[in-house]
Amino acid sequence: MSFPLPAKILMVHAGGIGDLLLSLPAMRAFRRAFPDSALELLGFPERLSLVAHDLQAAAVHSTDQAGLAHFYLEGGDLPSRLGEFFSSFSSALLIGRSRAETFAKNLRRAGIRQVVFLPSFPEETQKVHVSDHLLQALRSFGIEGGKSFVPLHLSREAQLWADEYLSKTGWDKGGRILAIHPGSGSLSKNWSPGNFACVADWAGERAFIFLIFGPARDGREEVLGALKKARPFVLDQLPLPHLAAVLGKCAAFLGNDSGITHLAAAMGIPTAAIFGPTNPVVWGPRGPGVRIITAGETGVSRSSGEKEACRGLGLEAIGPEEVIKKLAPVLEPGARSSGV
Repeated sequence: MSFPLPAKILMVHAGGIGDLLLSLPAMRAFRRAFPDSALELLGFPERLSLVAHDLQAAAVHSTDQAGLAHFYLEGGDLPSRLGEFFSSFSSALLIGRSRAETFAKNLRRAGIRQVVFLPSFPEETQKVHVSDHLLQALRSFGIEGGKSFVPLHLSREAQLWADEYLSKTGWDKGGRILAIHPGSGSLSKNWSPGNFACVADWAGERAFIFLIFGPARDGREEVLGALKKARPFVLDQLPLPHLAAVLGKCAAFLGNDSGITHLAAAMGIPTAAIFGPTNPVVWGPRGPGVRIITAGETGVSRSSGEKEACRGLGLEAIGPEEVIKKLAPVLEPGARSSGV
C-alpha cells in the first residue's frame, strides 16, 4: 500500500510500559515512513513520555478524556469535538487489543483516511516475539522496519537531570552502578525479596546499588529488611524519562518480568531478567546485553529431569548464585560492561 505524505499523523498506544517498548520498533518504522509529518501520540501520557522524544512527537494526548469511550462502540455516535480532532490527521497507527479494531473503524469514520491497525499480541499458537509480530504486520502495509537494535533516545533535559541527580546520591563518578527493581505488575512474576537482597549484598562490594521502587507492591520492606551488607540508594517513583536516563548510566540491571526491566533493556545496558511464568520467546525484553533467566534454563548444569522439576517449582527454583553468575562478568573488578 502506498501512502501520500500527510501533514499530520497520529499514533495510538494505551498499553503498559513493556508493551509500549516492545512496540517501539514498529512505531519507529511508521514514523520513518512519514519523516516530514507532524506526529502526535494518544495513550497514557506518563508512559508515552518515554518514547515521545525518540519518535519526535509534537504533542501527547491522554485517552482519559470525556467522549473517547464512544470510539470503542460499534456504530455509535461520535462526539463532534473528538471528531474534529481526529479529522485533522491524514494517517494513523493504532496498536491495541482486539476491541481496538472498533476504535480503528471509528477513526476512519471520523475522517482519518488511512488507519493502520496492528493487534498488540500474536495468536497464542504463534511463538513469535511481539516486536517481530508487529513488524511483520506492518510489512503488509508496505512499511519496513529496522533490523538492528537501537537504544531508546532521550531528551537532553532528561540526560542533564540524571547527571545532576546522580551527583547527589553519593555515587563516585566512574564507579559501577547496579540497578535492581524487585517489583512487577504481578506478584506471580516476582522473585523472592530475600534473593534480591542476597544479590545486592554480593554486588554491594563491587558496585554502587540503586534499588528502584514504584507504586505497585514490590517487596520494598522485605528487600530492605533482608539486606545484610549492602547500603543501597533508593529510587522512589521517578518520572519515567528521568528513570530511563539514570538507567542509561548503570553498568547493569536486575529485575523481574516488568516494564522497568524492558526499559533497562531498551537503554542498551546489560540486563539480567528473572522471567516467569510468561514465555520470554514472546514477551522477553530485547537488547544487546539481555540475559533472561528462567527456572530450568539457567547456566547451572542439570539433567533433563531436574530441569522439568525446576519448571514446576517456578521462580523459587532460581537461586541467587545463578543470577550472580550472570552479573559477575560486568561487576567483578576489571570486567568490561558489554553484556551479562
